[in-house]
Amino acid sequence: MRKAVNKETKIQNTINLETCNQCLLCIAVCSYKIFEKDVSGQIVIASDRTDFCVKCGHCMAICKSKSVTIEGLSYDNNFYELQETNIDSNSFINFLANRRSIRNFKDKEVPKEILQKIIDATSFAPYGASPKNLMITVVQNKGIMEKALVLMSRFYNDLAKWINNPVSRYMIKRRINQETFNTITNHIVPAAKAGHYNTKSGNDNITRSAPVILIIHANEGAEEHTNSAIICATYAMLAAHSFGLGTTIIGLIPPAINKVKELKELFQIPEENEAVMSLILGYPKYKYKRIIKRENRDINWI
Repeated sequence: MRKAVNKETKIQNTINLETCNQCLLCIAVCSYKIFEKDVSGQIVIASDRTDFCVKCGHCMAICKSKSVTIEGLSYDNNFYELQETNIDSNSFINFLANRRSIRNFKDKEVPKEILQKIIDATSFAPYGASPKNLMITVVQNKGIMEKALVLMSRFYNDLAKWINNPVSRYMIKRRINQETFNTITNHIVPAAKAGHYNTKSGNDNITRSAPVILIIHANEGAEEHTNSAIICATYAMLAAHSFGLGTTIIGLIPPAINKVKELKELFQIPEENEAVMSLILGYPKYKYKRIIKRENRDINWI
């Protein structure tokens, strides 16, 4: 079997020239132009571009004859044949409309097999740089959640005190972006002052007593991990909705994890990682009867 192999780089991508039907689709879909035609008209791998390969798998996914192989990927282990979509646009829009942010949950355990399917669904999410940049921690241990809630409550109550101090307020403002600072001063601090995060009252306005918390985190220097985590959380949220679960993306959990060492240790987040997104989920305690009509975003047609 003849193969076009790039032997000059670490990644060994190959083309089976005996089965390749020269459809040129691999050339068309590769955004980094790793494939090209040589002087004889055959498709080959550009030796000076293989290092750009991000293993997106587009070339293998589109090749009818399965002639392309990317190192680390195989047709048997990493791909399955696509089925025709069976959901129309109206059904999809209705599915989105029925999703609500859920903050009241039944005292009911979510089966591990369902959680695994939700996590598996995130593998379909688009990503920047590499899908391996992200890690997901699934928290179901109630004892750990209760300890974490106390630590998070203390962090946000302390944050309200720091913002009230002119010196610490100035230092905080210098170290974070304007969006985060405005969120803290306009939303988090007023809520903390009102006792919203005070667990002594028996209320849980952070994790909402959810039976499951998903924490998406990554190495602080990993490329594009922030955007990838946002997209990953969105896929998890929609997948959970398809199983009849309720979810809410909680922005309070990641900052507390990143600032409180005990929290990072409690959730077993690697020291070099930063928490980016968190999702609480469980079976909804109440069923909504209608969807609220919100004003559309400002749209500018060009």
